[in-house]
Amino acid sequence: MRELTVVEVRLDEDEGSPVLILAEVEGDRQLAIWMSAAGAAGILTALQEADPDHPSSHELMLALVHSLGGEVSVAHIVGHQEGVFYAELIIDGRPVNARPSDAIAVALRAGVPIKVAEAVLDAVGVVPLVEDEEEPPSEDQVEQFRQFLDSVNPDDF
Repeated sequence: MRELTVVEVRLDEDEGSPVLILAEVEGDRQLAIWMSAAGAAGILTALQEADPDHPSSHELMLALVHSLGGEVSVAHIVGHQEGVFYAELIIDGRPVNARPSDAIAVALRAGVPIKVAEAVLDAVGVVPLVEDEEEPPSEDQVEQFRQFLDSVNPDDF
């Protein structure tokens, strides 16, 4: 297993759908995972400070695990087939199947590593091209993405 870190969540320019970019902690490869707007929102909110008065479903999952005396130790991306990634959370040493977006959001909230199977990274990991310094997204682009997340309905997927 190789450890990953979240690089960014952005909109795919061609499809307009959210994509999570993860990078090897000790390496050059990156992994792109396309997901629903709800999945992207879960990861984006996990990267921000939690609102204790309005816990998210991922915070609820983590609180339930803790209330039962359990501990989340790592999120694993364990497989990839026909464009679909498979993941699991390791809770008290036992794997629990999860969507990658949920596993990553819970791992971020728990402060535990995100890892990927070497075979998955070998199959679909890419070394990004080194281009001229890309400008950060404009305020308009950020606002457009926020509006997209606010207006999307899970039934759209």
